Amino acid sequence: MKQVKVGFIGFGEAAHGISIGLKNCGLETVICAYDKFYDQMPAGQLIKKRAADAKVELLESEKALTERSDIIFSSVVSKVAVEVAKSFSPYLTEKHIYADTNAASPMVKTEVAQAISKSGAKFVDCALMGTIPAFLNKVPIFASGNGAVEFKELMTPFSMDITCLGETPGQASAIKMFRSIFMKGYVALLFETLNAANKYNAADLVMENIAETMDQADFMETARLLVTRGLIHSERRAHEMSEVIMTLSDIGVSSIMSDATQKKLEWCTAFKFKEYFNGEAPPSLKEVLEAFVAKGV
Repeated sequence: MKQVKVGFIGFGEAAHGISIGLKNCGLETVICAYDKFYDQMPAGQLIKKRAADAKVELLESEKALTERSDIIFSSVVSKVAVEVAKSFSPYLTEKHIYADTNAASPMVKTEVAQAISKSGAKFVDCALMGTIPAFLNKVPIFASGNGAVEFKELMTPFSMDITCLGETPGQASAIKMFRSIFMKGYVALLFETLNAANKYNAADLVMENIAETMDQADFMETARLLVTRGLIHSERRAHEMSEVIMTLSDIGVSSIMSDATQKKLEWCTAFKFKEYFNGEAPPSLKEVLEAFVAKGV
C-alpha cells in the first residue's frame, strides 16, 4: 500500500487515538504533529506524553509540519479552526490535503476551505460520527470537499472508514450538527428525567418503564410513532408539560428541557398540523416532512 505522510495540527485525544490506530493498521511513515501548547505547562506535559505513547514526532512550527506532511489533520477546537487554517495557509501547496476534523458548523468549515483555497491545497470537511477512544482511526467519517475522494483513496488502506458525500465544504459537518440535535438533546433529557425521578427514589422504575416503551419496536418505527402522534396531539401534550414543569419547580429540579419541550409542542400547535391532517396521525415521517414544507417551516 502507498505510504502517506500524515501530520496533525493539535495533539489532543482525537489526534492521539487516530495516530495509534494508523500505526496499528500499517502506516509505516513517521507521523508528526504541531501543537502550539507543546512547551506550555501543564498542557505540554500531556501533549508530550501522548506523542511519546503514539510514537509521533512533535515539531516546533507550522512550516515544519507542512514540509513533513502530505495529509494534514486539523484537530484543534472549532472556535480556532479558521484562525489555524489562516496561519497554515502560507505554507500549504498543491501537494497537501487539509482535513478539518473539528466539530464545527458548516459555515466554519466553509470559512476554513476559503482560508486555504489560495494555497492550492485540497480541502476535506471531516465529520467524525463516533468516539475516537472507541474506534481510533476506524471511526466512521463523513467527508465532503474537493479533496474528499483522494482522501478516501489514500486513507482507506489504513482501515479508515470514510464515506464521501460530495465536494461542498460543510456538507459533512451539517449532518453531524443535525445528528447532535438528537444525541446531545437525548442526553440532556436523561439528565432531567433521572434528576427528577431520583427525588422520589424512582429512577430505576422510570427508566425501566421508558425502556419498555422504547423497546417495543426498532428505532425507525418508534420514531415514526412518536413523531406522527406527537404532531397530532401537540396541544394536549403541551398542557401536560405545564404540570411536569410545575412538579419540577416544586421539587427543586431544573426544567430547562421540559420548558423547551413545551415550547416546541406549542410551536406545532400554532401551525395547526392537527387540522392539516384532519385529526389523524400521518402514516409516515415523509408526510410529516412534507407538511413542514407546506407550512413553510
